[in-house]
Amino acid sequence: MKKLILPLIALVLILAACGNKKDSDDKSKKEATKSYTLDSGKKIDIPKDPKRIAAVAPTYAPGLKYLGANLVAVSNQVDQSSVIKDKFKGVTRVGDNDVEKVAKEKPDLIIVYSTDKNIKKYQKIAPTIVFDFNKHKYLDQQKELAKIVGKEKEEQKWEKDWKAKTKADAAEIKSHIGKDATVSIFDEFDKKLYTYGENWGRGGEVLYQAFGLKMPTKLEELTKKEGWAEVKQEKLGDYAGDYIVSTRQGKATPSYEKTDLWKNLPAVKQDKVIHVDATSYWYNDPYTIDFMRKDLKKKLLEK
Repeated sequence: MKKLILPLIALVLILAACGNKKDSDDKSKKEATKSYTLDSGKKIDIPKDPKRIAAVAPTYAPGLKYLGANLVAVSNQVDQSSVIKDKFKGVTRVGDNDVEKVAKEKPDLIIVYSTDKNIKKYQKIAPTIVFDFNKHKYLDQQKELAKIVGKEKEEQKWEKDWKAKTKADAAEIKSHIGKDATVSIFDEFDKKLYTYGENWGRGGEVLYQAFGLKMPTKLEELTKKEGWAEVKQEKLGDYAGDYIVSTRQGKATPSYEKTDLWKNLPAVKQDKVIHVDATSYWYNDPYTIDFMRKDLKKKLLEK
């Protein structure tokens, strides 16, 4: 009987130890993670203090970097911006479908767009945050990034300082150009003409949200749904404001600026066109918007 009891006791002790270890592991995991609600409404567990972030979606990489996050992989698209490309020295660049390259960096958190076709593959590598770009204005976007890396206080200080700066800028600009002056943004891509609203880069966040400047009514209606829209060149006059921000890549003159229609716009005739470098104006992170704030203020006050 004793021979039978001793193995049973040993088995019970082993099972108890296994149970305690599982409980301990579960507790450790719970202490090391936090719940995060995706734009889809689904909740996932992410590291409380992520140490190796892969920002496959380029929009969010500089905002995370600004908050002091450690990035081990970023989209190679960041190199197109003269403002932020130097912020990622030594960080691995990845393309849209470089899933294996991302995996080699052993990230503990991955950030992608909701339109990324490799989401399921990334989810097998590490917890993956899926952002719907359309759901976040630039300040909300930075709040979310701060929430992810536990830097809410730092973000609040930055936002407070940003609002104070741009409030003063707005007063100075409106005093110079008029509080009811309208501003349009035009950009050429693949020989097509586009215009942008308040949250698609190209200066919209700064002009319309931070400075509180107005869009022409028709332009506001046109960009209301998608945030951007293609404009037929013959309709250019319908969307041109009192001031125009025209983006350029390099020194090449956009084709729409060579037309008689363009040359006869009131803003063009009155020298109220501001030319900006397109690649420096694509993003809406703290580095980029501060660059645009200074650049746009200087150029608007010169007109």
